[in-house]
Amino acid sequence: MYEYDIRIGYSQVDEEQRLSIPALIDILQDSSTFQSEDLGLGISYCREKKVFWVLNSWQVEIDRLPELCEKVTVFTFPVDFNRFVGRRCFGIRVGNDTIVRAFTTWALLSTETFKPALLTEEMIERYQTEEALPMGKISRKIHVPEGGVQADPMKIEAIHLDANHHVNNGKFVQIAASYVPGGRTCSGFRAQYLNQAFLGDTIYPRVFDLGEDGYIVSLENGDGAPYAVMEFK
Repeated sequence: MYEYDIRIGYSQVDEEQRLSIPALIDILQDSSTFQSEDLGLGISYCREKKVFWVLNSWQVEIDRLPELCEKVTVFTFPVDFNRFVGRRCFGIRVGNDTIVRAFTTWALLSTETFKPALLTEEMIERYQTEEALPMGKISRKIHVPEGGVQADPMKIEAIHLDANHHVNNGKFVQIAASYVPGGRTCSGFRAQYLNQAFLGDTIYPRVFDLGEDGYIVSLENGDGAPYAVMEFK
C-alpha cells in the first residue's frame, strides 16, 4: 500500500467547506501517480515503453467528505492485473476510520496504435497487489436515460489536457460536476470513460436530474456518443 498525508486546503473545498468531488478525484489520482513514480514505473518509464494507462471507470463510496483544514491520509494499492487491465483501490482515512473508498479499472494502451498493450515484467514484479476494500456491488456501466437537458457546449482547451495530451480524467469530472447543484450531500460517485477527447474537440453535456437518486451527466461529442458519463449520488 502507498499512502501520504495531506491537509485539506481552501482551493480544494466547495461552498460548504467540504472537499469537492473534482478535488477528491485529483488527490486520489495523485496517490497512484506518486506510487508509480516511486516504483520507477511513472510517466518517463511509460514513455520509454511507448505505453500509457487509461482510466475506464471510478466507483466511489463516501461516508463523509473531509472538511477545510482537516488532516487526512490518502492511500492506494493495486488489486489485480490481467494482461493489459489493472484494477486499483483508493481511500481516504482519518485516524483509523476510512471515510472514502474507491475502486477503479484501468487499461494499458500503446502510444503508437492506441490498442491494448501487455503489462511489462517490471510492472508485474514491482506493483504489489492486495485484497480490495470492502464495498458494495461494483458496476462499471452507467445507464444513461432518454432525454435530459442539453447544456451549453464546451470546447476543449489546453488547460483540460494532461501529460498524455488528452483530457485528464479529473477534468472530465470537474466539467460534469459543474452541472450539479451545490449544497447537497454526496454519498457516492461513479464515472465511466468511453472515448478520449483532445485539444479542439467540443463536448456537449446532457444532464439528468434523478431527484433523490442524484444526477447523471453525459459528456458527448457532436454525434451523441459519450466521452464520459458521471453519476453523482
